[in-house]
Amino acid sequence: MGVEMAKSEVGSAKPRYRVALFNSGDPRGSKVGGIETYIRDYIYYHPEDMDLLFVGADESGKLPINEISEVEFRGRTFKFLPLLRLDDLSNAYGEGITKSDTWRFASLLVKNWGMLRRVLKGGGYSAEIRRVEYAPILRSMGIPVIQMVHIWGGKDQQMSSSLGKHWYIRDATEFVAAAVSKKYYAVNPNMTAMYKKKYWPFAKKFDTLTTWANTTIFQPTPYRFDDGLMHVMFAGRLDLFKRPDFMFRVIAALRALNPNVRFHYVGDGDPEQFPEFAAIRDITIRHGIKNSIEIAAMLESKHIGILTSDFEGMPRVVMEFLTAGRPVVARHLPQLEQVITDGVSGYLIPHVDDHIELQARRMVEIFEAMKAGTITPESVNRSVEAFRPETLLGKIWKDHRLLHGLPA
Repeated sequence: MGVEMAKSEVGSAKPRYRVALFNSGDPRGSKVGGIETYIRDYIYYHPEDMDLLFVGADESGKLPINEISEVEFRGRTFKFLPLLRLDDLSNAYGEGITKSDTWRFASLLVKNWGMLRRVLKGGGYSAEIRRVEYAPILRSMGIPVIQMVHIWGGKDQQMSSSLGKHWYIRDATEFVAAAVSKKYYAVNPNMTAMYKKKYWPFAKKFDTLTTWANTTIFQPTPYRFDDGLMHVMFAGRLDLFKRPDFMFRVIAALRALNPNVRFHYVGDGDPEQFPEFAAIRDITIRHGIKNSIEIAAMLESKHIGILTSDFEGMPRVVMEFLTAGRPVVARHLPQLEQVITDGVSGYLIPHVDDHIELQARRMVEIFEAMKAGTITPESVNRSVEAFRPETLLGKIWKDHRLLHGLPA
């Protein structure tokens, strides 16, 4: 059989095609991160003529392992093939490559190679993956693979993940993934250009698919100033490359300018591991893990988003804040120039000696503009009009259709 069988479904008025998504988590679960949000939105928005299979881990404890079940998430039904039961719901990183989620999941792909080949090759699926380590395993099954990479950091930059500390292994796996994949997407144009240059024999395979915010969940709402406080928020991991040390110093500098500031942290990281947190502990509200719907509800009473990362892909938290009409003040990243215009949807802070104090001052300026009405939820939201999920995801769905011999 193979991919072609999707074209001739008996009794179908419209040809259908089958796509298998792979990730080591459970899209219905509590894990937070850009990859998890991508997959949740993919499920929510996937076309009616796509038969979707998710291969991952079961967090509920109810699904049979290594068997396909039909599940529902946010009103959409799809097939779910769990390879393991998820017993550790934290976002902590393994203490080495062999203890990482990626290694564990790749090992299960190898262990279940025969079963997966019967399901995927026999069912006529194309595969879509977020981790380069999975590409050669799936390609060895005869499955066409589309690769998507969400983040990239240089070997001289701080990273918490195991591969960040073993960059030479990452380079090797990226090269192999580029060789065996049908298409290879990066999340911003700078990454795409870097990949084309670095892995030039496969330059034609590389393209950009940036991130978005779910527009049915994140929508602009009026600003609220009724409690007299300035509410700043960050949602996500406290990975080293996100520079929590800088973030906490910015909030401390902001407090010196406006004593009525409150800092809201959403995520399961431990800020106490950073000495800089002590100065703002008493004005920090730790909300723990929240899903997208809960974060959207929280943003109704928040004012400004903060980002202090050394590098990112295209940070989804920024897209969500802007879509909700909340400006973001971030350290300068080239890809953010597409959505953050100084004084309009936030500020980008250059990498200068006094960047901590400058970021704090810019947050005060933005807050005053919000109170004056010169920055509105609607004007901030307009900065991401071109980044709608259906438009962006349509690009990768087109690739799958072509792999199945269907019109683009």
